[in-house]
Order: sequence, then C-alpha cells, then structure tokens
Amino acid sequence: MALTTGERDQVWRAFMRVIAAEPCSFTKQELRAAVDAVDDWATANATAYNTALPTAFKNAATANQKAALLGLVCWLRAGRPLPEGQ
Repeated sequence: MALTTGERDQVWRAFMRVIAAEPCSFTKQELRAAVDAVDDWATANATAYNTALPTAFKNAATANQKAALLGLVCWLRAGRPLPEGQ
C-alpha cells in the first residue's frame, strides 16, 4: 500500500537524519521528489516483488512482513547496520 503524505514526510526527515554526516549534492526538494518516486515505484512493482518471492514464504508472510524484508535487504545493501548491530 502506498504511503500517505505524512509517511512520505517521515521518510524524508529520517533520510536526512541518517545521511546528515555524509556529503550530498541534492536539495531537500529533490530528495522529497525521490521519496515520492520510490514509493510510487514500490506500488507499481509490488506484484513483481511478490512473484519473485519463494512460494512458501509468499503464501505464509503478510504484506507488512514482505515489505519489512525488502526494507532490511535494501538497508543492508546500503551499508547500514541491521537492528541487532551486525
């Protein structure tokens, strides 16, 4: 399910906190447009993502669990520590 405007704002603010110490050459407005684009992409590609999952997991997991899995994989691919610090 697509994020609300408020949730998109939360992502926008969280991203700015996470990358605060990193150099970047984009504006806050450009970041917000990117947040919107990523959320739109996630909505448009949800079926493809679900199809790519192994059948047993796909049939047993909730939509929230599937989204959390994607988020954690992407988070780790971005070089960020996972919640347990590993």
